[in-house]
Amino acid sequence: MDVAYASTVHRAQGASVDTAHALVDPEASSRELFYVAMTRGKHRNHAYVIVPDPHEVEPHLDQPEPLTLTDRLAKVLARSDADLSATETLALEVDRHASLSTLLAEYDVLAREAQTDRWAALLDVAPFPENVADDVFTSPYYEHLESALARHEAAGHLAAVALTALAPRLTPGEDQADPAAQLADMLDQATQKLRPGKRTRARVAGLIPTPAEPIADDMQTALTERQILIEAAALQLVHDAQEVGAAWVTRLGQPSVRPEAQERWEAHAATVALYRYRHEITGPAPLGDPNAVRGPHQAAEYRAGQLALRQIKASAQHDDDRGPQSTVRNTPRRGL
Repeated sequence: MDVAYASTVHRAQGASVDTAHALVDPEASSRELFYVAMTRGKHRNHAYVIVPDPHEVEPHLDQPEPLTLTDRLAKVLARSDADLSATETLALEVDRHASLSTLLAEYDVLAREAQTDRWAALLDVAPFPENVADDVFTSPYYEHLESALARHEAAGHLAAVALTALAPRLTPGEDQADPAAQLADMLDQATQKLRPGKRTRARVAGLIPTPAEPIADDMQTALTERQILIEAAALQLVHDAQEVGAAWVTRLGQPSVRPEAQERWEAHAATVALYRYRHEITGPAPLGDPNAVRGPHQAAEYRAGQLALRQIKASAQHDDDRGPQSTVRNTPRRGL
């Protein structure tokens, strides 16, 4: 009998012996290492699985899980320490973004960051009263002001025009409200009172306004990637609701059998579905109770949801007006 020194699995790679004996730790070993260990012996390979001794566990600690040797080896086979391929890495990245809440939060942050410099440039030349501009830029409500500017532009209005009209109305003084908060409130009031302008921008799933260009290439790529995933998830919400016969989607009516009309219906229904998800609407009404709308952010998206409902209704009316479509065939005329 030949005696050999014990070795690690890494050291034993490439080696061959008649009989190999491997000590396997189910809490640390991977299937790659286990494969190497179990292929060193030309005639026989033996695995010795480490099993915790319950008598060595202190009484106040949880006892080890009662597993068979097969169960312990299954844990080893389920663990991998191999480097991921590019395809596997991409799949994990998609899974990381699988949460719609995460995607929405990321898109909101990126959209805000994409506009930060532009808002600062517009505010820098706004006709503020004396000694007000610095207070605006240093205000804890500055991000609220940025959001109000974004909502105003998303409704189709020029932020520069609004600032020219509203900035001089700010009232400086220690007893007055924060100037950034004042201006944000005035912008939101103007947005709600004015009819939507012609400069409205595209929206993600018809709900979330996209930031104005120009946008840096890397930022635009990040926004586009998330937009695609958000819109796919919103459409899946519609399909899930249809599958279970949810009351809110039933109230939207049946989509047309015509492919192009059905695609439009699904796009508008996805807007409603995303609004419900984003604002935690659970009732049968497609957009929930209008009296429960809170804040200018939700109010702006509620209006986008209302537009989607109107378009669904108009599309259904259009299909009714067209009536059933018949196919006209040209019959060859027979000669006399």
